[in-house]
Amino acid sequence: MGSLSAWFEGRLFGGSCKAKQGAVVTVIGSGGKTSLIWHLAAASAAVTHRRILVSPTTKMFVPPGQAKLWDRYYGGGTYGELPYGRGAGPLPGVTLVGRFNETSGKLESLPLPELKRIAPAYDLVLLEGDGSRGLPLKAWTQDEPVVPAFTDLTVGILPLWPLGKPVSENIVHRLPLFLALTGAEAGETLKPAHILALITGKTRSSGPKEANGSPLPGLFAKARGEKLLFFNQIEDDGALKQARELASLIPSPFRENLSGIAAGSVKENLITEL
Repeated sequence: MGSLSAWFEGRLFGGSCKAKQGAVVTVIGSGGKTSLIWHLAAASAAVTHRRILVSPTTKMFVPPGQAKLWDRYYGGGTYGELPYGRGAGPLPGVTLVGRFNETSGKLESLPLPELKRIAPAYDLVLLEGDGSRGLPLKAWTQDEPVVPAFTDLTVGILPLWPLGKPVSENIVHRLPLFLALTGAEAGETLKPAHILALITGKTRSSGPKEANGSPLPGLFAKARGEKLLFFNQIEDDGALKQARELASLIPSPFRENLSGIAAGSVKENLITEL
């Protein structure tokens, strides 16, 4: 496995320190979205004068300020520490953007038109577009995840360690939708076929539906720009073999619509292409 930081650096910046202005990455899925965002923010901000914006498109928990993962915070609507500049533009480093909800303890998105307006002033924009309540797996309603139309790369992230575990609310957010989407039954062992259905939106039975009759979406149903599937928390040879086997089962027509499939570990800064 190689360095996750270096791999994304090459993908997002072409291996140079001259960033694509306003490159927007929206991270969706479960099992490491926030960790990946802060990892990439720190790695990218280490380059002198680079400007990074981090924000949710829905809601996200943020680490305490003393963790020093960002350099400034912007809540929208007023001029102060501008995330978009007048004259010289935004300050280098990491700018955290959103509206903090003291009741929920979460950071909420600015209106998407405002995010779209400020994004081009940054060298890299990292957006969290999904929520899974801290669980490793989830299914989606028709209005999520929230991936802005100005996204250049959608990263769909999933862990594989739940394979072999009982399908339950202990590991799945929105269990009823998950059961409908994957064809699984509550309590049965989670199988590769269930993960495949989660990724592709296809099931063993045809036409999964929500209660209102709408088709159930898979991981990339709302994706924009290039689409990257990333299996996270892959930290040993056995887990990597499992990831390779699952990747090989993804149908060719679906795989051809992805810009890549990779496995690795945000925690260990590891990645390999599958």
